[in-house]
Amino acid sequence: MNNNIPMHRRNFKISPILFILLFCSGATVSAQGFSEGPYGIGYFDIAGPFTVLDLNAPMPGDVSQDDTIDIEDVMVTLGAEIGTVEINEEQFYLADINSDGILDTVDLVSIVNLIYNPENSEWSFQDAWNGQESYIFIHYNPSVSNSTALWISNTKQALLENSPLNVHYLFISDRSSSASDVQAIKGEFDEILESFDPALQDHWKTHLHFIPTKTSELDNWLADALSDKYALGIDRFQQLKQIGYLGNPDGFTGTHMSYLAHETLFYNYVWDAVFDPDSNYDEITIFDKELYSGGWASSITQVVEFPSNEELDQYSAMKVELLRGCPDADGNYSDDGCDDYDRIAHMYLCDEDGSNCYEIARWITPFDRQPHHLTDITPFISVIRPGGTRLIKFQESGWPNSLLTLKIRFYTSEDDPEESPQEFRPMWIGTVQFNPSYDENRPSTIFDVPENATRVEFVTYITGHGWGSAGCYNCAEFCNSKHIFSVNGGTYEFDTSYPEAGDGDYCMELETIVQGVIPNQYGTWGFGRAGWCPGMDVTPFITDITEYVEIGDDNIMDYEACRVSGNDCVTPPVCQGDGYCPEIAMSSYIIIRY
Repeated sequence: MNNNIPMHRRNFKISPILFILLFCSGATVSAQGFSEGPYGIGYFDIAGPFTVLDLNAPMPGDVSQDDTIDIEDVMVTLGAEIGTVEINEEQFYLADINSDGILDTVDLVSIVNLIYNPENSEWSFQDAWNGQESYIFIHYNPSVSNSTALWISNTKQALLENSPLNVHYLFISDRSSSASDVQAIKGEFDEILESFDPALQDHWKTHLHFIPTKTSELDNWLADALSDKYALGIDRFQQLKQIGYLGNPDGFTGTHMSYLAHETLFYNYVWDAVFDPDSNYDEITIFDKELYSGGWASSITQVVEFPSNEELDQYSAMKVELLRGCPDADGNYSDDGCDDYDRIAHMYLCDEDGSNCYEIARWITPFDRQPHHLTDITPFISVIRPGGTRLIKFQESGWPNSLLTLKIRFYTSEDDPEESPQEFRPMWIGTVQFNPSYDENRPSTIFDVPENATRVEFVTYITGHGWGSAGCYNCAEFCNSKHIFSVNGGTYEFDTSYPEAGDGDYCMELETIVQGVIPNQYGTWGFGRAGWCPGMDVTPFITDITEYVEIGDDNIMDYEACRVSGNDCVTPPVCQGDGYCPEIAMSSYIIIRY
């Protein structure tokens, strides 16, 4: 265990709309400085500095700021020099051609020369870096698959409308006509922006960059990094990021430039979730870029020394970080090394000898992408007790091929922590077919509550899988199932259900991506599922039942489930055995705090 308590950043869970409001109002969030490397051009490598010409960068001499250098700029500069015209700081910068801090005849002559010989301005990635923004290159190279389709996509306006404001888009071509290619696409965006609010026009002018230089003639690392790609990202950690499949997963059609906005929304999610410099936590690293591969039942384990029972009392929260990377042929990160299907991934906490294992975290893997999540699993501090040496087991069903980074964070707080999770009682565990016998296979369960309990919670992971066969209503993955729990003979009843199951695009909606779905996968990632989306962590369903249990005595909980049909709760379907029969994967516990 790391006994040094690092300072980390508080999680900022900001919706895209709220982020726009904060960004426009000048509010600030924690940021990181420009990394000095080491730099590289592989995915997850740190992006190095670069400087490029940019048709949207302010032109020296354009003092009137109308995107044209003409006699008006000479007159404004002359007026500023003799004191008859007031100009702002940015105008002074554009008028002071020789950068000597004064306006004089030398500047006036230089502006006259620029009328006849205008020069493109440069844009510097390092100078622009503020640690709060991300960057995406759109690259026109017809020899690269889908590059032409991306460049001519008719979803350019939707790209801007769907994007958070903390992203820069950089357009560059590797054709012999690169300058005219970039000028033409700039014209398209200029026309689109004419319908935007003036404030948004000004914003996007500083966040859309049009590079007139041919890609292969750049004198920096981008020439190699972009050579075989139609797009490339740089996230808020300054890491180079792969761009996923930009076609519609419902039919696998089109190449949508607007889907690049999905990538930037996920960059914000990862930043907000994982980067935490204002919080205090101790961290245990279980796996660090560990190669994990195998078959259907394979697992990877690690013996871990956890904090003592007394130390656990000092923690206010526990979270698990998972980066499920994929290896290419050289062992580096690449979507090409990922599994082609969505799988269930579990993290179990076991006794040191591998016995008595309990699921404390769950994820659903994506189609051919590399997700990164930080998930709150605070109730399961109770499962770690009394601390000491335990075994962590990570398992994916299917044929996983991963570069696992798995860490657990224990958070401390300056405030007195609330009652810490102390004990747990297993309830319904395992995967059971969702059929007419389902309720019989999930019988009533008795649990005791100690006399000193101050809070009692029911905590469960529930996800539906399988689509059965004819007459199974696409259950249980794509049908809505309702799960009903009753405490002490109906003293209290609560339920959870999944109306998003079967929704044609729930998992690819912008509001869902910002909750942690890695976007632009290479499969049917857009469809809603029962309690999950591909490439997303599964958050536990938690219900406080303290008021409805008998403290210091035995209690009973009943559970039943049904298929939702309209407003009715009907019997689960019968599987004919000619498909993946419907099933519900469930791990549930009573968590006791005191």
